[in-house]
Amino acid sequence: MRACLLLEDGTFLVGHGHGEAIETVAEVVFNTAMTGYEEVLTDPSYCGQIVLFTTSHVGNTGFTQIDSESKTMCASGMICREVTEDADSHRAVSSLGVFLKNAQRMGISGVDTRLLAQKIRALGCMKAIVSATDFNPESLREKLMASQSIHTAQLVRTARQFTQRLRGHQLKAAPRVVAVDCGMKKGILDGLIALGLDVHTVGPDVSVAEVMAIRPDGLFFSNGPGSPAELASETQILHLIRSLSPRLPTFGICLGHQLIALAFGGKIGKLGFGHHAVNHPVVSLIDLPDAPAGQVMITSQNHNYHVIENSVKGIFTATHRHLNDSTLAGMQHDKYPIFSVQFHPECNPGPQDARFLFSYFARMIEESRHGCTL
Repeated sequence: MRACLLLEDGTFLVGHGHGEAIETVAEVVFNTAMTGYEEVLTDPSYCGQIVLFTTSHVGNTGFTQIDSESKTMCASGMICREVTEDADSHRAVSSLGVFLKNAQRMGISGVDTRLLAQKIRALGCMKAIVSATDFNPESLREKLMASQSIHTAQLVRTARQFTQRLRGHQLKAAPRVVAVDCGMKKGILDGLIALGLDVHTVGPDVSVAEVMAIRPDGLFFSNGPGSPAELASETQILHLIRSLSPRLPTFGICLGHQLIALAFGGKIGKLGFGHHAVNHPVVSLIDLPDAPAGQVMITSQNHNYHVIENSVKGIFTATHRHLNDSTLAGMQHDKYPIFSVQFHPECNPGPQDARFLFSYFARMIEESRHGCTL
């Protein structure tokens, strides 16, 4: 199948199409991971984005469904150099092409991925249109320019259609956690459940009264797509954080990290091309259990936004810093039992250096349960 791509800056490339013969407009971000394409494509944080893989080829292990981070493909599409159509793995239940077809998504290969990655790195994330039905650059440009901008609230609603929200873990007498699902990865939920926590998933539009009715011992705010500011404008999630987090141990990952910062007066900035890979070095700035100050962890990351560190000084203490660009990668409230990170400790895909943070959260809850409760 023939397919083409038109980038917002006018770059036009023709290659091979895989999956469904459709036309898609979305933001392009590049991912430098060498493995883990199944987890990447099924990560709800990629809703509204086309993933450009910089690795030489994808598809060799097919799709297993076991490694998926949601029920189906969340990314709007994919771009890669080469695709292996035959799955060479005993765990695979389908090839990458069949998975794309079943998910009604399209991928394009046979294009210069290095050129595209260099453009995005130089100019920032851009919208693009990929098509297997229209090959006229002028026609495609008109469609691209006429397309609506990506709205975060819509992306979160879309992401939550793909998440496995019904996997709450009911354990009598176990610490009860309300997990606010803004597009939560399956690996995060698995990480919380593995600690023996009684997890109750709710949406970002949940009210304080609804959360209190569950009588939680802790709060968790998940990853998700898009800008936290727009999600905050559509829901009362910042009010929820301000009302309950001072009384309950609270943990946030990625979008959750950004929402926590906003709730306490912090500001958010947009990165030029984001952090999307499994090889981002982060250093611990304070002593934490299993991670003394100065220890470097290799982490999995997927975000376009970050917390501006100066905006939270005097409220939060920086706990982690990204070594590539010095952005804030983790923080802990100076007064309340709240901490958050701008990376993925569930490590799907990626190294497990930061997985101990789930246990750190569980210890915070246990300590709190022996003191005052909600």
